[in-house]
Amino acid sequence: MKSSLIKKILFDYFDGKHSSMQYKMIEDWLKIKENQELFYQYLDEWESQNPQYFLNSEYEFDKLKLKVALEKEQNFEHLENKKYNGLTVKWFDVAAAILIFIWIGWSELSKSTKISYENLVQNTKDETGEIYEKENTTKHPMILILPDESSVILQPKSRISYSPHQFNRIKREVILSGEAFFEVHKNANIPFFVYANDLITKVLGTSFTIKTNSFETDIIVKTGRVSVILQNDIYKDKKISGKTLEGFVLGANEQVRINQNGEKIEKPITVKREELLQPIQKLSFDFDETQATEIIEVIKNAYNIEIIYNKEKLLNCKLTAHLSDEPLIEKLKLICVALDATYEEINNKFIIKSNGCK
Repeated sequence: MKSSLIKKILFDYFDGKHSSMQYKMIEDWLKIKENQELFYQYLDEWESQNPQYFLNSEYEFDKLKLKVALEKEQNFEHLENKKYNGLTVKWFDVAAAILIFIWIGWSELSKSTKISYENLVQNTKDETGEIYEKENTTKHPMILILPDESSVILQPKSRISYSPHQFNRIKREVILSGEAFFEVHKNANIPFFVYANDLITKVLGTSFTIKTNSFETDIIVKTGRVSVILQNDIYKDKKISGKTLEGFVLGANEQVRINQNGEKIEKPITVKREELLQPIQKLSFDFDETQATEIIEVIKNAYNIEIIYNKEKLLNCKLTAHLSDEPLIEKLKLICVALDATYEEINNKFIIKSNGCK
């Protein structure tokens, strides 16, 4: 069968528009081992185009039946040279029925199970034996520097947690309750994950906002690309384990909303930066022949931090810098390199030392 034809039939199947004849064709086609990987490739492609349909019980039920039929065929091939009576066929039928009933029970249970920040924190603590939590109890945004030098602007009444021992080893994982703006240090070999209720956000190095409440979760991407994965996605483990962004991927200036049941992702919308609430969301951090003092003041205000420097020495310094989605620490490093300066952090204050410019 031509790949273009099977792709169309599979897409009809994923859309729930397949006929019984098409279902039989897919079932027979999947008996060929080489076709199984292609099946999942087409599924990933379809999911990226149709992100609002991550969980469909009838579709998953049919897919499970396909899998059972495939396993049954493979086991018959393995046993074809051995002598068995009719009980073999009955055993496979019973196994298939059991799997299907297990799926139905799990599907119904998953609909009523809501993942909370407390659940995620406790699971991490049970697995690693430790947890670090930071809560913003002030009335102003709070800057937090993670061990990999990624920066987080935590909004009031928000909390973030992670395991210091496990963070930045194989994965970089944090748990969020509330609202935060992330600027993730680029490292394609160690993906960065944010767990927020029923949502998993996966990035390699970019900037974005996540906002959670009891009803929904919003993601707003400022720069780069962000992969959105639902906790109940049956391919969750596959998408998490890879070192690329798979599934539903958001681009710059896109926003998506996930409903409170974690079963549906709304259609993405384009956002205008100037209409966003946080100052840091609006700034591009691109500077052309701009006075160094002006750049430093912009960074101070955006991150709500204190930067101490000698204004007179930097008065004649101008910089061209495109800092885009770089985390706070990387911004300061790049500025200091351009100014032939140094910086240090003392008691949450950043002190820049420079001899000035001629």
